[in-house]
Amino acid sequence: MRISQRIVSLAAAGLLTVGLAGCGAATDDTASDTAPDAASEGTEQAPAEITQATFVERVGAAQESATTMHIESTYSGALAEAGGMAGGSIPMDVDATDPESPRMSMSMDVEGMELSMIVVDKIYYISMGELTEGKYIKATEEELMSDPAMGSFQSMSDAPDPKAQLEGFQDAIVSFEASGTDTVGGAEVDLYTLVLDPAKVTGPQVEQLDPEMLDAMGEMTVVYALDEADRPARVEVTMDIDGQELVSTSEFSRWGEDLGIEAPPADQIVEQ
Repeated sequence: MRISQRIVSLAAAGLLTVGLAGCGAATDDTASDTAPDAASEGTEQAPAEITQATFVERVGAAQESATTMHIESTYSGALAEAGGMAGGSIPMDVDATDPESPRMSMSMDVEGMELSMIVVDKIYYISMGELTEGKYIKATEEELMSDPAMGSFQSMSDAPDPKAQLEGFQDAIVSFEASGTDTVGGAEVDLYTLVLDPAKVTGPQVEQLDPEMLDAMGEMTVVYALDEADRPARVEVTMDIDGQELVSTSEFSRWGEDLGIEAPPADQIVEQ
């Protein structure tokens, strides 16, 4: 498998954001806030400390309360450099206001080719730079899945259940540590460092990976930066694949905002 294809496959499986690439189905991004009861009214209470036992529940629930978000991902390390994916930023907008038909927009540069994809009403619009003259080809999910070269695009557009994905990592946690604070986007965040054993991961994030890929992966170190609502502001994943390091850093923002994801105009669509 080509190096760039390996990275795309990992991204499609959610392993490079460790289950944090989806939104929930709530209608209000403040749904996780709770009103004070009569006994606590007027008294500020600090949230309970996140522990290994509560991490999955707290972080998963926080994401379920939002329907939209923006992600900026970057890759570094020897594997990213060998695959021509180091240095550049990969922006993605996700809107799961309608969980049955989520909208998504993303772009990336793979080995010098500019790729972008928009998903609206379960229709995929994919631009491959010069190959499509800067315009988009239009395809259904069935058409993408029938083409092995395009199947990863369909997987990357899935709107996964973030809580279910995190639950798939529960038994794979080798170590857990509250590792201080940092600043992301001007706001203070709490850091949590986890070491995961990929061989023990279950659920959708590994079901679509080739067993050979999983066998080649060593332990993963993941540093979560969580905001005051327990949502990820940044996730950094470091892994080793066949002796080459890959570092994925994803920053999350615009929770609950209108992202304006629309299909390209008709004059920007070309026949396959």
